[in-house]
Amino acid sequence: MTYKKLPVLLVALSLVAFPLSAGATVSSTTYQINPEEGYLSPSANAGANASGMLTSSSYRAQGAIEPYTGSVSSTTYQEQGGGAFQFYCGDGFRDSSETCDGADLNSATCASQGFDAGTLSCSSACAYVTSSCSTASGGGGGGGGGGGGGGGSAPDEPEVSDEIASLEYSYKTSFLLYGTMDTDTDEITINDSSEDVELVDDDSWSSMVSLSYGLNSFSIVASNGSKDSDETVYELYRRLIGDVTGNDTVNDYDLSKLVKIWGDNNRAGDFNEDEIVDDYDFSMMVARWGTSV
Repeated sequence: MTYKKLPVLLVALSLVAFPLSAGATVSSTTYQINPEEGYLSPSANAGANASGMLTSSSYRAQGAIEPYTGSVSSTTYQEQGGGAFQFYCGDGFRDSSETCDGADLNSATCASQGFDAGTLSCSSACAYVTSSCSTASGGGGGGGGGGGGGGGSAPDEPEVSDEIASLEYSYKTSFLLYGTMDTDTDEITINDSSEDVELVDDDSWSSMVSLSYGLNSFSIVASNGSKDSDETVYELYRRLIGDVTGNDTVNDYDLSKLVKIWGDNNRAGDFNEDEIVDDYDFSMMVARWGTSV
């Protein structure tokens, strides 16, 4: 099932074994960009037809080993320079560090975000926009009803959804944290702040949180206006993309692990979280080869 992708892996493996500068490869007289195969291939007369091959509007060239240097402009293609040339918000492709990008919502809908109807969209910061989503229930609990009597009991501690509760790590820079709460809850705080925490409906909440490299800890507390619940602590480790082994470094040991799980649905090597370990994940690893945190 993966035999068509294996040659791409072998070509990429050869680039790791014998690193070449992406900029040097493009300008070399011994290599040409092959739009049919999608990668650089050796050619004795690359200079003779390379110019004609760079006019296609149906493909784009990306450097896999090092960022391109300089800049090139054309009406049919664009080259980006810089350390983050391969991954950026606004390119229309959802990378592993993005919740969404343009029209790519990762199959998410208003319903998957806890709403009953509406249209989910993506912001310029590559985060979900739920302003056009709605719930079927009315405002419900009304005004100060939740406060009840001054001697009311505190709400139960909020819960984190089972879908994410067992996750140990993520490669993302931002992460959708969500779960359920008591119906009399009128505020959820995460690490003592209710900013950006949304009460989706009467018994569910969500918040887009930022992840730093290493262990991230979130203290989640529910309040009914008079008393606070016990805290729920949620922890999630952010790994460096390419770090299959979880030792905070991307090296040949990670590569050997990636080869063993090639074609599988294994989160350790699925850096873009599309449920398969493939050549795109490999390119993300190569782009960070030798880095550590």
